[in-house]
Amino acid sequence: MWRRKRMLQDLDQEIRDHIETATQENIDRGMSPEEARYAALRKFGNVTRIKEDTREVWSWVWCEHLLQDIRFGIRVFAKSPGFTAAAVFSLALGIGANTAIFSVVDALLLRPLPYAESDRLVTVSECSRPYDQSSKNEVAPGNFLDWRARNHVFEQIGAVELPGYSLTGSDRPERVLGAATSAGMLKLLGLRPALGREFEAYDDKNGAAPVVMLTHALWKRRYGSEPQIVGKTIQLDTRPYTVVGVLPEALTFPEPNVQLWVPLEQTIAPPEMHWHASHYLDVYARLKPGVSLAQASEDMSRIAAQIKREQTESNSGAAVLVLSLQDDLSGAIRPALLTLLVAVGFVLLIACVNVANLLLARATSRGKELATRIALGAGKARLMRQMLTESILLSFAGGCAGLLVASWTRRLLLAFRPESLPQFNVIETDGRVLLFTLAVCVGTGLLFGLLPALRSSTINLNHAASRSSTPGKSTQHLRDLFVAAEIAISLVLLAGAGLTIRSFLHLRATDLGFRSDHTATARISIPNDKYSKDEQVIAFYDQLLERIRGTAGVESAAMVSFLPLTGHNFDNSFDVVGRPPHPPDNRDYALVRFVDPQYFRVLGIPLLSGRGIGEHDRLGSRRSIVLSESMAKRHWPNTSPIGEHLMVYMGEDQAPWEVVGTVGDVRTSIAEEPQPTMYFPYAQFPYRFMVLTVRTHGDPQSMIETIRNTVAILDADQPIYQTRTLANLIDTNLVPWRFSMMLLCMFAAMALLLAAAGIYGVMAYLVTERTHEVGIRMALGAQPHDVLRLVVGQGAKLALIGVISGLLASLALTRLMSNLLFDVSTTDPLTLSVVALVIAFVVLAACYIPARRATRVDPMIALRYE
Repeated sequence: MWRRKRMLQDLDQEIRDHIETATQENIDRGMSPEEARYAALRKFGNVTRIKEDTREVWSWVWCEHLLQDIRFGIRVFAKSPGFTAAAVFSLALGIGANTAIFSVVDALLLRPLPYAESDRLVTVSECSRPYDQSSKNEVAPGNFLDWRARNHVFEQIGAVELPGYSLTGSDRPERVLGAATSAGMLKLLGLRPALGREFEAYDDKNGAAPVVMLTHALWKRRYGSEPQIVGKTIQLDTRPYTVVGVLPEALTFPEPNVQLWVPLEQTIAPPEMHWHASHYLDVYARLKPGVSLAQASEDMSRIAAQIKREQTESNSGAAVLVLSLQDDLSGAIRPALLTLLVAVGFVLLIACVNVANLLLARATSRGKELATRIALGAGKARLMRQMLTESILLSFAGGCAGLLVASWTRRLLLAFRPESLPQFNVIETDGRVLLFTLAVCVGTGLLFGLLPALRSSTINLNHAASRSSTPGKSTQHLRDLFVAAEIAISLVLLAGAGLTIRSFLHLRATDLGFRSDHTATARISIPNDKYSKDEQVIAFYDQLLERIRGTAGVESAAMVSFLPLTGHNFDNSFDVVGRPPHPPDNRDYALVRFVDPQYFRVLGIPLLSGRGIGEHDRLGSRRSIVLSESMAKRHWPNTSPIGEHLMVYMGEDQAPWEVVGTVGDVRTSIAEEPQPTMYFPYAQFPYRFMVLTVRTHGDPQSMIETIRNTVAILDADQPIYQTRTLANLIDTNLVPWRFSMMLLCMFAAMALLLAAAGIYGVMAYLVTERTHEVGIRMALGAQPHDVLRLVVGQGAKLALIGVISGLLASLALTRLMSNLLFDVSTTDPLTLSVVALVIAFVVLAACYIPARRATRVDPMIALRYE
């Protein structure tokens, strides 16, 4: 390649020398110089052909031809900047959107977790029925101990709980989320501490010296990355803990918000570690080499059956569910990501159809050039190679521009991502994503270039060489098919976007059962070692409420153990006194809330019958309980529950609770029906983790600092956390739905824009092709409205075909996104009707502009068009 010019010069010189030698020999035989040269040339043969044959021996001809095709393609595109810009823009949108979504899919679903041999990591959960993920539940500590002692399939197994701590020792206390983990959890993940050591078996015992590991982020933020942090003491609640290590940087296990690790069995009392009826642990394990998920499931099911026979009282551990850690972490977001991947695939398909249509139209205008090539000896394969090279050049240009689109799209996606989006791998444009983009560029280049190349390679020489070269019927039908396909695909995407919009609007309008305006909230957790008696807990909360209620601008204030929509819930089993008790494996359960007397007033929850929680419902008084409407209707469908008594299996005191009232239902999840709920007076069952809810006359956000200062007056070491307004809480719950809606709408808008541009381009080119025909029609008396009807009518036919095809495809494909919808059918007739009208309007608008231009054609100019 580098010596090509010199070798060609040497070859020319060698041929000249050979011919001159033969010429001299002929002269020596008696020929005249002119006759001798002609004879030598005839004997030597075709010089050009010999040069080509010789060059094929010592060069890569295909590479030379490819470079020629590339250079020619670049010159052709440079001469047609409008065509090139339209094609590159279409491809940049399609390829860029696919690259952005693929980078997320690759990070969350395809790329291995950032742990050693992550394919062997699994989660182990309880479930009601074997292999039933819908009944998945957290693990009881007693079951975990039995699993650890009896299994034969795990190399290592550990459990995690997520307690919270007040980190003190500075000007302002800080509430941090901790992870109570079994010893050797880092080893289970295949990781090592950044500093120090991890927990050993002797640390993970009740009564051992309190030790802690800091996350890299907390070590850097709070302690300035101090290298001598190992061995120092920090204060958690009122207890000193010795720092034994710092966790690896960027570790997000088990939750991204975790700030420190403590040994599991130091946080759980020894008797509780053997409970089989209380479920709150997450269990992780590493499979032994050669053990499959199926084998692990079979072994754990055997153990679960043994525990079920042994623990007849609690009937705990009915079945065990073993899942891949990656599948478990990404399972919730997988359907949404796959739906978005299909959506951007449709956008790319529309872009390909657009460019294919442009190439078909351009091939007609290049008829004379192609005919000339064929006349000079270019074969069908040579023409196809040239056309495909130009197509792939376009796709690579679109891919380069698409990387910019991908960067913008990914930033937008990450800016609005929901908290539920896993963060175990960095979402970025790495080598895998670039390889995907390269493959997409090649694939799209072949996809949209193949049909135009085939059409171009079978061109009719006589037809192409004529002065009035127009496409044949088959080419026109193919272009019409492309337009109809664009309309259909766009309709499918618009239908998906329309359904998510309706779902989002329904969610926004859903009656949650409580008021969210002018209400600030803050969570407070009372440490056991500082407030060891129930009376102390009640006194702290009573004093806090009294001070807050006396603050200017406060309308009312109350306490609740768990706010609605936070995802923090726990339930308890119960029996109705006077009815036969349920067996352990078939008990009724209801959510549990501990509230103070003003809670229902602050949140505007209506009292339906009886009374609410009163100021006299305190320790030592008659036990009272308030039920939600759904619970009352479920268990007393035709009578009132007022005066009934419940045996609630919670705490050591099993005295019955008297039902004194019923209140309206409150949704615990924005997209789920209200669950049966029991409300207990917090002063009769003191709970240490409460949420202060304050209704204000003005801006509730301004009340947060007042709450913090008031708590600090009562206890300087007591932090508040999870501070927010109820309105913000609702917005946070809507983020996943808004996220899906926003992306689907964005991709649908891309599709609609591309389809409109493609239809406009085809119709504009059609008008240009038929300029001569329009001139004749107008010369023969056709009026402008006749020409308008002719052009728009053709577009209307394509619109009708595309809309019908798109509606049929939507009826089939929107079923796949049913889990992304709320209170909307996948075949919602209103949504599909509106989408069909929008598509039809856009298509007709795209046809109208070229049609108007056609009505302004001067017949005399049109007749002289050629």
